[in-house]
Amino acid sequence: MLVDSNSLSLIYQHYLEKNPFKQQNEHTYMILPEAGHGHINRVTTYSGIEIVYSHIQYYEPYPTQFSSSGQMIELQFALSGQRHVHVGGLDYTLPIGRGALIFLQDFKAHFYPPVHEQYTSFALGIPVSLFNYAASQLVACQQVAIEFNQILKGATFHHFSFELDHRSIVMIEHLIKDLKSVHRSSLLMEAAALEILNRFIIQLFDLTPMPEGLSKEDVRKLHMARQILESSMIDPPSLITLSKKVGLNDFKLKKGFKACFGTTVFEYLRHIRLDYAMKLLRSQESNVTEAAMAVGYSNVSAFSEQFFREYGVKPSSIKKVF
Repeated sequence: MLVDSNSLSLIYQHYLEKNPFKQQNEHTYMILPEAGHGHINRVTTYSGIEIVYSHIQYYEPYPTQFSSSGQMIELQFALSGQRHVHVGGLDYTLPIGRGALIFLQDFKAHFYPPVHEQYTSFALGIPVSLFNYAASQLVACQQVAIEFNQILKGATFHHFSFELDHRSIVMIEHLIKDLKSVHRSSLLMEAAALEILNRFIIQLFDLTPMPEGLSKEDVRKLHMARQILESSMIDPPSLITLSKKVGLNDFKLKKGFKACFGTTVFEYLRHIRLDYAMKLLRSQESNVTEAAMAVGYSNVSAFSEQFFREYGVKPSSIKKVF
């Protein structure tokens, strides 16, 4: 029987109750002072996604054990420190700067957190039914099937590891800020969590549609081009420079990018710039001028005009809306 969102919530609650934490309020758990210092922030969204941020340092070795007869899926991101885990007869460690999509059922896990070192992680707990639905929608036009039981095949534990790209890091950082804010919006956080999940299902299971006239290697290069844009949106390369960097001629880059991602190179750049500016304005970290400069606009009026076209609201009004 597949675990539902309530069961997933109980797994997380049981885990936090078993560990050296004391619940401070609905969304915050503090580590007991005799064990270390730090906290865990947790929000459960309407669809049952668990959004969890851990920022902890232990004074002494504090191994813990946790078991559950349930099923769970978790997207994990290691931000600092390394925690060693023994689960399903396997030793598992997620290196700093990497992420993993893990699948667990009827498991017993032993956790060995680092000592005298800051351990920081971010995780999205995904209800199995939600993962199966999302995967089925993404593979609807392909001759593959991806679902929880097929991936585990009766095993206790399986994981897919990956490097974090710039776009993913930015999305995670903003979710963490939202998680710690008293003015958080659970609906917006859920939307961001779903976008992250969608991104990694496509990436890990190689589900990018193969447009006509493009090879698998072409698609790989187009994804590389997208990552370059995401990591250099303040000072992006020209189309010619970008095509040389990824090894595609500019015609194939323009045509292939539109076919793969449904938008042009320049429209995508505009979108990620405005998206990041929106996050800065929502979090009230920047005023309009600072947000414009932070995403590569030297002309604030042009930025405001583009922002209004994208969102239907002036950037100066964001603080009133959110």
